[in-house]
Amino acid sequence: MPNENGLNPLEQELEAALGTLAPAQAGLSRDQIMFAAGQASMRRRNRAWQGVSSALVVLLLVSVSLRPDPTVIEVGPEVARIDAPRVAPPSVTSGDDDRGQAFRQYVRTRRAVLERGFDVLPASKPTRTPVGGPPLTREDLSDLLSST
Repeated sequence: MPNENGLNPLEQELEAALGTLAPAQAGLSRDQIMFAAGQASMRRRNRAWQGVSSALVVLLLVSVSLRPDPTVIEVGPEVARIDAPRVAPPSVTSGDDDRGQAFRQYVRTRRAVLERGFDVLPASKPTRTPVGGPPLTREDLSDLLSST
């Protein structure tokens, strides 16, 4: 017949037997459990990147093995000959000569500036003055270039 806890005599006997037992000491500490959990998570991460890299290697090997052979196009020794009328080269006009002379002058001036500095530039008046200020001089230009 059940008592106030709803237990019959057999269950009461089992309850009394279990009540006499003392809990055993745990074999692992909290730190050991956390360390083991960390190791297990790293194993999963390592497996993930190892799997991905293995798949990439397999894909590379398949793509290299399935690559088509290069096609060789043989060209015969025949050369087409085109007979075109001979045309005399265009004569040098005064406009071309002026541009060539201006280019040679530019190269000489550039070389002189590189060797001796801005002082070799001829002093000239600016054709237009900047709005709102005096024209730039060689000294202003030297200051601007030396500040960079």
